[in-house]
Amino acid sequence: MDLINQYLILFILAATPWIELLLVIPAGIGMGLNPFFVALVTFLGNAIPVFVIVYGYKHWQKWRESKVKKIPPKNSKRRQRAMNIWNKYGLPGLAFLGPLLTGIHLATIIALAFKPGKKDLLAWMNLSLLIWTIGMTIVSFYGIEGIKSLVS
Repeated sequence: MDLINQYLILFILAATPWIELLLVIPAGIGMGLNPFFVALVTFLGNAIPVFVIVYGYKHWQKWRESKVKKIPPKNSKRRQRAMNIWNKYGLPGLAFLGPLLTGIHLATIIALAFKPGKKDLLAWMNLSLLIWTIGMTIVSFYGIEGIKSLVS
């Protein structure tokens, strides 16, 4: 498989809810790809859907209201954890804990339910993604290098 296809697959996986950067970065680095480009592609794969979610939310909400009867929302464990984080830490807490607890895409949707400003929401979510991407890249790179040195 050529290099561009490998990065394209990483991008698609990063954009997929619940797979996201916590799995994609170690996989990409483990495949021997350049850590900088793995981080960049993974960040973009996570960030672009966040923009789509934020700017498409009102359109989806209007469409949903016209097509679907009012059904009380489910109280899943993930949603309840996210609600507790929102109540305790607000948007910054949900943004920084979202990739770990619910995934950044679901965290963005949950945050939208609280009606924060779009600019604030995008700023916090993307700052969180940037920090998580850098951290996961460093941990994955040095972790894999450490394992390689132990094995060889």
